[in-house]
Amino acid sequence: MLNLEVLPFAEIIAETSELRVRGEWLCLNIEMRTSWPTRPQSFEFEEQTLWVMPVTTEHYPGLALNLPAGFDRDDAFALLHRALSVIAWLQDSGAIVAQMSGGSLPRMMGMKQQFGYGIREDFDLSDLPQITTPAGKLALALMREGRGLNHPAYSFLSFFRALEIAIPDGKARGAWVSANLERLGGQHAKEALEKVKATVQGDIGKHLRESSRHAIAHAQANPTINPDDPRDAKRLQNELPLIEALAVLAIEDHLGIQTRHRMWQEHLYELRGWRSILGEALIAESKKADPVEPDIEVDLPLIDFQLRRSDPFPMLRGMIPAHISLHDQRVEIGYRSSDGLIELVFFLNFGEERLEFDMERSLRALDDGTAAAAQNVKEQTRFLWDYFGNGEIQIFNSDTHALISRVDAFLPLNMIANLEGHEAQMKRWDKLIADREAAETRDAQQA
Repeated sequence: MLNLEVLPFAEIIAETSELRVRGEWLCLNIEMRTSWPTRPQSFEFEEQTLWVMPVTTEHYPGLALNLPAGFDRDDAFALLHRALSVIAWLQDSGAIVAQMSGGSLPRMMGMKQQFGYGIREDFDLSDLPQITTPAGKLALALMREGRGLNHPAYSFLSFFRALEIAIPDGKARGAWVSANLERLGGQHAKEALEKVKATVQGDIGKHLRESSRHAIAHAQANPTINPDDPRDAKRLQNELPLIEALAVLAIEDHLGIQTRHRMWQEHLYELRGWRSILGEALIAESKKADPVEPDIEVDLPLIDFQLRRSDPFPMLRGMIPAHISLHDQRVEIGYRSSDGLIELVFFLNFGEERLEFDMERSLRALDDGTAAAAQNVKEQTRFLWDYFGNGEIQIFNSDTHALISRVDAFLPLNMIANLEGHEAQMKRWDKLIADREAAETRDAQQA
């Protein structure tokens, strides 16, 4: 059950013990341009623990960091800005920093906006892209700024600057724009392109550079953008989707930073972490119709198998490798729990870049008559119920906590959820667990 109620800031702090740890907290207070979570959320970014500060009834939302010892304040604020730019990029949105604040506890600035914003449960921050180059970081910052500004001229300038960062050479940039106009995706960008084609004779890239970019940046340019002329503002507003889409495409092509849509299209995140574990020789063999088990030593890690948004499943943490095999053009991997009572099997389909989990066969609980075994079966029941409810599988390396694999939400077809039946089943397992615990206690006392 989703809880998207917006709460007072003091109640949020009271419910989250980590946010009551005193230190030197630094906070970005932002004006939202996308839906924002209603609950705090921690995540790792550039080897530091950051917090998404939720939208509340009276305070700005944003990001926060408890300053690590020896960390420079300006560097920390820059880190928060970079994290905000990455989040905004993944949401295809912008964000404007309204204030920077802080204190011995995370203190967000007061905001009296009672409506006009969107809310959500959380961000999926489990697989944030690692932006390592100065050009990539600056390009995302400019995209966040351009998408966050409510001013067509300055937004246009930010998008054009991002395009320049991605393709610094002017001649190469102009040739790239001309060659890639028809690749632009999104209805708004396509409509903007058709409007420009209808009014501009000649090179559209040259028009965007001289009649828009230069006209905004230089007062002596001819033509120049006049803030008092609504026709100039209207033209720039019409061209904004075009220059924004060009900047996004250039960042993907030349800086290698994918949008969320491109990530979803390629689906490489489902199996990306397994590639380095298995090696290309084994992967290539798995794609064959009649594979031969290669004589390769595979060092499978201990894993934590979980669902995003669900409470952890104890019996699926620290799972031990049991077997690996090739068949049906897939890699089959088996794991078992530390007590040996849970068997997990999933399949890596590298031909289609999919991790496959079967509700009927992939998770098996063995019952040896103990209370612990009954508890495992109860947890298995909860896992399958949560997975049925659009669960998103995540697999982490137990030792390093690195994300190995993540899978999009499961979409059940031709299936009906029986909540009353599920709750009754959970109660039956609770009773069985209690009965077995009582029996085990009696046996121990009599021994």
